[in-house]
Amino acid sequence: MTEPLEPRGNGAPGLSAEEVQQALAEWGPNRLPEAPRSLFALVRRQLQDALVYILLAALAISIATPFLEGGPLTLGRFLDAFVIGVILVLNATLGIAQEYQAERAIAELDRLHAPRARVRRDGTVVLVDAAELVPGDRLLLEAGDRLSADARLVHVSHLTVDESTLTGEAEPVVKSLDPAEAGAPLAERNSEVFAGTLVTRGAGEAVVSATGVHTQLGQIATLVAETHIPMTPLQQRLQQLGRNLGVVALVLCGLVALVGLLRELHVLEVLLIATSLAVSAVPEGLPAVVTVCFALGVRRMARQNALVRRLDALETLGAVTVVCSDKTGTITENRMTVVEHRGDGLDEVALATVFASCSHGDLPDAGDPTELALLAWAEAIGAQRLPIDEEEVPFTSEAKYMRTRHGGRVFLKGSPEKLAALADAVPAWLAEETEAAGRRGLRVLAAAEAGDGGLRVVGWVGMTDPPRGGVREAVAEARQAGIRTVMITGDDPLTAAAIGAQVGIEGRVRTGRELDELDEQALREDVRDTAIYARVSPQHKVALCEALLANGEVVAMSGDGVNDAPALKRAHVGVAMGLRGTDVAREAAAVVLADDHFATIVHAVREGRRIHDNIRRFVLFLLRANFDELLVVLTAVAFNLPLPLLPIHILWLNLMTDGPPALALANEPAVPGVMQRPPRPAHQHLLAGSMAQLVGAALLGFASIMGFFLWRYQAGEPIDEIRSSTITLAIAIELFLAMSARSELPLWRVGLRGNPWLLRAIAGVAVVHLVLLYTPLAGAFHLVPLTVADWQAIGGVFVVSALSLEVLKAVLPTRS
Repeated sequence: MTEPLEPRGNGAPGLSAEEVQQALAEWGPNRLPEAPRSLFALVRRQLQDALVYILLAALAISIATPFLEGGPLTLGRFLDAFVIGVILVLNATLGIAQEYQAERAIAELDRLHAPRARVRRDGTVVLVDAAELVPGDRLLLEAGDRLSADARLVHVSHLTVDESTLTGEAEPVVKSLDPAEAGAPLAERNSEVFAGTLVTRGAGEAVVSATGVHTQLGQIATLVAETHIPMTPLQQRLQQLGRNLGVVALVLCGLVALVGLLRELHVLEVLLIATSLAVSAVPEGLPAVVTVCFALGVRRMARQNALVRRLDALETLGAVTVVCSDKTGTITENRMTVVEHRGDGLDEVALATVFASCSHGDLPDAGDPTELALLAWAEAIGAQRLPIDEEEVPFTSEAKYMRTRHGGRVFLKGSPEKLAALADAVPAWLAEETEAAGRRGLRVLAAAEAGDGGLRVVGWVGMTDPPRGGVREAVAEARQAGIRTVMITGDDPLTAAAIGAQVGIEGRVRTGRELDELDEQALREDVRDTAIYARVSPQHKVALCEALLANGEVVAMSGDGVNDAPALKRAHVGVAMGLRGTDVAREAAAVVLADDHFATIVHAVREGRRIHDNIRRFVLFLLRANFDELLVVLTAVAFNLPLPLLPIHILWLNLMTDGPPALALANEPAVPGVMQRPPRPAHQHLLAGSMAQLVGAALLGFASIMGFFLWRYQAGEPIDEIRSSTITLAIAIELFLAMSARSELPLWRVGLRGNPWLLRAIAGVAVVHLVLLYTPLAGAFHLVPLTVADWQAIGGVFVVSALSLEVLKAVLPTRS
């Protein structure tokens, strides 16, 4: 952590113009850092992926083949190159948009800087641009000012500052001139004020101690700029899949090329065969289908008040094992409420009259949360509020009470201990009850009235920032789904523990000071079972996130303040509050909750699990379908047979069966019990538990297609007719593979109508293929119309193949 800079100046008159220029030259303008904007670097990062490398190679081969093959260069011959190129451009564009978020987060932090500031220079009060503030400037403060720099107070008058966006404290901090202990957390540095915070009451004067990147806000900006977005589990699995497919494609293409050359095939023919194998091995539609699957999920989540800003985050949320939640405004409502009270000889209305009268706030929102809570309580029960004739003692952190006169009556409000020490008559139960309320996490105030018999304590109230409705149920549902909820807050540990108990987050409580005493390994152990972290700083939040990540957890971090931004970005999924959240938090997050409701996170988890299941379904489908094509081509080359499917046939087959059915699978409903199973392991392979069925289905599809081809070939039928029947059978089998991928159960148990989108996709593909077969387009694809006998042969093989696939599912079930 950067230490605050030492103040410089020449006393009360403030800095001279010469000193200001010297300070500007030494420390620079009072601005936050701006991240560099390199479009080239963003594009380069998007291309550093194994699956993209394969697609680039396929793109190059697809472009070169028409030139090497000879003949007229029609647009149709570049169709495969066009499709692959569009997919590459789409993925790069989406990736660049995601990377740009870090720069936008820095810009939002800069917007928190007040544009102007009042300072005393050369003995004169002047208004200057915030960027011109320098260490040593004497900053003048009054209610409503947003601070532009960190400063050390030299004078205060009833000064309170809202530091909630920086520390997480719901209550404005009463400032004083008492220096804090060395190493004290921000929430306890009452003699200092910080950039980005808001003066809510009173006035003061302070000497600027830090500007720009040296402020507490600037350190957060640096954390955001230096924090790297981690690879999500899905990205890791797709990268692994891309590497595996690349190895398979290279090995098989090399093997085919070697066999072809040994058989003295023409080099051009070998290249054409290798091209068809490359297209078969790489499911080039996979990135686009994944993107569309996310987009559909985003639309569904938007209807449930979760706005997804990063497409892959929704799937990742389905793998979350730990949710780190801010308390104020996320778990609680960020408003104080009177929940307990007791009067000594006064009823509730009379007690509320004392508290409401001894107050400077005004409903609905003029004043600090404590006074607003007392006024709302009094208004709700119809208590009278007496006008203040004179404020005899203003409230300060030193006095710990305030005293007001209302005609012939004098009221006091303050800490129970202070009023008990001043009073002549104190109820016997006051100390015991107020201490017990404090242990329950309530903010406790006592009231007293001065009269002829001296000062008498008349009662006390206990206030809390109540939990949001539905949070307890959401925490319980998350626990049922194997997800641990951890509260991380800048608030007092007693208050945090009490709120945690109310919403079901119970266990060990740690403070920021205790975290400072832990080394990296000890922190990793501590985060395994600590439930609540209180009095933490922004650096603590990032450290906790890092420790959880090091333990292999998939972390979601929710929050709403400036202090949450680095951790929101560092987590796998940052979840910001849309209503109460700052712009900084929203820009740094991957998901924004439009209703600020913790329960919406659980809805997002459910949708995330559904998305993962659907991605897994269509990846399995695509690989089953593509590898049976690869085996068909490989076998034909190995045994010196005519190619059952030409490269253009394989492309047509992929266009028909890879896209529409896979997209339809993205709309598959969630399976029952999706929130009753534990999160999947973060590094689990996307195909874990499915390899046996994947290989079995590919072999069965290969056997059906290759057997059909050999049967017709040995019968001496024309090669174009054989290929026309073979590609039609392959399309039928692969469409059935899509239907079969809907469930691990046999189709006769789940039915055919559960996904109408898939039925429409199958019907659409069938119609388009029939149009190709029975129009002049068939000649361009080296196909011929099929006869009734052809259809009978195709139908018989298809029925046997489909039944065999369903039996295979029962024999070799998948394990998700």
